[in-house]
Amino acid sequence: MADEDRMTRQQYRQQQTQPEPEAEPMDDQPVDDTEDASGSASRRAYAAENNRAIEEVKTKRLARKLNWVILGLVLAIVVVFLILFFTP
Repeated sequence: MADEDRMTRQQYRQQQTQPEPEAEPMDDQPVDDTEDASGSASRRAYAAENNRAIEEVKTKRLARKLNWVILGLVLAIVVVFLILFFTP
């Protein structure tokens, strides 16, 4: 690397703090900042709604499994009591 390409940390920081010149928008395409903001907001809202729906489905599935486990344990307890009651 050539010496003229190297810069000190101070020079690098100064270069980073200087605002970059913005590129001129093309004449054919109008620039609409509100579309980008609303687009990302609607994407975030869609993602949040999607995550909430997925979480709800998973919660219902887990609740159903837990209900079956509870039913199985109650039946096992009843069977054990019947065995203990009817064995001499």
